[in-house]
Amino acid sequence: FVNAQNTFDTQNKLVNRLINYVKVYTQSDYNGTPSPTTEGQRDFAKMLAKELKSMGLQDVLVDEYSYLYATIPATIENAPTLFLSAHLDTTPDADLEGKVPNPIIHKYQGGVIKVGNLTINDDLLKSAIGGEVITSDGTTILGGDDKAGISIIMTLAEYLTQNKQIPHGDIRIVFTPDEEIGESVKYLTKEKLNADFGLVLDSHGFGRIVTETFNATDFTITIKTLDSGHPGYSNKVPAYRVAGAIISSFVDNEKYSAYNSSDKQGYIDYYSQEEISSTEYKIKGRIRSFDEKEILYFEMLLSNWLNKTAKKYNMKLTNTNTNINEPTIILTLKDSYKNTKTELSKYPTNYKLIEQAYKKANVAIKPESARGGSDANDITFMGIPTYNIFAGYHNDHSKTEWVSSKQMEGAFNVVLNYITLLPTINAKSVNEKDEIKTQIKDTIKICQTTQTSRQRRTSKTLRQLLPKQSSSLRTIRNLSCLAHWPSSQ
Repeated sequence: FVNAQNTFDTQNKLVNRLINYVKVYTQSDYNGTPSPTTEGQRDFAKMLAKELKSMGLQDVLVDEYSYLYATIPATIENAPTLFLSAHLDTTPDADLEGKVPNPIIHKYQGGVIKVGNLTINDDLLKSAIGGEVITSDGTTILGGDDKAGISIIMTLAEYLTQNKQIPHGDIRIVFTPDEEIGESVKYLTKEKLNADFGLVLDSHGFGRIVTETFNATDFTITIKTLDSGHPGYSNKVPAYRVAGAIISSFVDNEKYSAYNSSDKQGYIDYYSQEEISSTEYKIKGRIRSFDEKEILYFEMLLSNWLNKTAKKYNMKLTNTNTNINEPTIILTLKDSYKNTKTELSKYPTNYKLIEQAYKKANVAIKPESARGGSDANDITFMGIPTYNIFAGYHNDHSKTEWVSSKQMEGAFNVVLNYITLLPTINAKSVNEKDEIKTQIKDTIKICQTTQTSRQRRTSKTLRQLLPKQSSSLRTIRNLSCLAHWPSSQ
């Protein structure tokens, strides 16, 4: 197993890159036109592309949408292709207003860290002792989310191009824009990724790996009324009054709200309201749950609230925004991302390799259920199993954000070990449950060609196993019919 050689000075390279990268202004914009929504992201992508070209990577491309692609060529044949990804933008919720973060390096030996007038006192700082902790000066966020992830991937690219004796398949690097506003996979396709497996380095904590996420549905409620005219004479209800009644439904049912949920609990809540005109009002919100059935329940609940309001004000309730010529409430639902748990569970060997990679890097693996999503969700449902892992940053989206050099190095070594382990998986048969199902069918055919009662009983057992698709190859091999199993299996 591989850890970077001492002569490579991994931590110093990681920190230097992070310091340089956070100084590039890349805040995305909710109201911008993707992609990207800000020119700083395009500039950053070009800067990274130039650096990757100088390392000797192939197929380096910044496309028209500012997605950056590059390839580290394989050093062995017939190995799976892995992609590594992080995002270019920083959160628009931080109100940077054009200010570039001023990073501060702390030689950390323990205790609290003072950042301007703020104090950082985090239990995970214990694992940062003896290394460097990077913060802002306390007036802005740092931007470690996700420039710590980019720093790790760029440093891995440098190391692998200098150490071509390390066995690996093609490694695709993909940096995406506008992740913080939910637009990062808008122009991303499976064909462009061109990989069998993936890792996204965009998670906080130390040792964290996201093994399941919320299912996410976003909703927009548009209220359209007739011109109410002079308030002293009109009897037509204004749009803002209807909006108030709808918001009251959320308040009256606050047990379902985001701030009243935690752990594995789902929620339905609104997060913004806007008066477009005197006759139009919009309310936006989110539905989140680990359980798809609960998503459907919350959607039904929302429809009931809106139906009640529509009846109260003699309005029409619809899900279409066309041909509106009467007072109407329009509900638009959009699936944002889905829970990856079921899809990822189809590749148990891949997860075991990741566990081994963590162990050999001396990082305790911490599987977690994430109350949010990332690029990994959409990419997994494209057909490329992808995990989101830690990048060494903490308190993201806040002025007390911090990044640990030791934890970034931990992530670096986890990914490096995983890269060397991945060639043990057959890239052409990555869905192991489908492979087992095929082998069971093949074995049934073999057994049906025989006439012994024992082998007929075995065939029957296999038929009983087949619908469940839960038996291991070890169980199949132990069946008596497997005298016919090819020795190569």
